Amino acid sequence: MGKNNMTNQIKTLLSLSFVLSLQVSAQEYSEQSLKTLFTNPQERQMIDGNRSNHSSSDQVLATPSSVQINGIVKRSNGKSVVWVNGKNTMDTTMTDGIKVYSGSIKSNNKVPVLIDGKKIYIKPGETWSEDTGVSDVGK
Repeated sequence: MGKNNMTNQIKTLLSLSFVLSLQVSAQEYSEQSLKTLFTNPQERQMIDGNRSNHSSSDQVLATPSSVQINGIVKRSNGKSVVWVNGKNTMDTTMTDGIKVYSGSIKSNNKVPVLIDGKKIYIKPGETWSEDTGVSDVGK
């Protein structure tokens, strides 16, 4: 009986420690703390604002001096995603004051963007600047 009683006690202790560790883990990570796991609260606020298409009141949209198309993903359902200056257009057509027409990507992969009221076509890997116009990044 002593051996069986000892085994039951060990099982009970293991079960209890497992349940307690789950409770501690659940209490440590609130939804807000997980949202800011890789960002600070200000970055999280800006991300959440961009997702809901509302820019924060602190953020002032200025015309960029250069625009780089980092990449595109053309989807079969018609909704393409463009990366402009390191930001994607998955949930919005505006990024850093640049209107991106991701639904109008040409067959040569030129992406139409609206800068200062002018529509400019830029391929992935190219950069537009006020001084030089469109140029390859590597050149």
